[in-house]
Amino acid sequence: MSPFPGRHLVCPSGCRGGRFEILGAPVFVDTSGRYLDHRDRQASFRCAECQAVAIDLAAAASARARDTGDPPPPTLRCPACGDTLLAPEERDEAVDLECPECGATFSWDEGRPSLLGTFSEPPPEPDLDG
Repeated sequence: MSPFPGRHLVCPSGCRGGRFEILGAPVFVDTSGRYLDHRDRQASFRCAECQAVAIDLAAAASARARDTGDPPPPTLRCPACGDTLLAPEERDEAVDLECPECGATFSWDEGRPSLLGTFSEPPPEPDLDG
């Protein structure tokens, strides 16, 4: 799980595998070489299938909002896999949405943050960055 919330990586070539390699980030291991932690805040990513540099749509949307002064677009959460995704620009709430990660279809209401909070979700992983 990334310590930097809100990432939405996509391959510019359209690969659907959803696997990305992290570039330029420290990865920490123990004395036996087992993974302990990583820091990916300033890292780049590339597609594991075609090696193209990945695009972070969430970061692009945030930068656009920052540059234009517009609020960032709303995010939705897939009720099946929990993946966070950006809402489509054409906001037709009568049409069901499809998760690009797991393929599940869900309504806008199912994907919106709950008014009751996130008490039913598992607690976030501790931030080991300090």
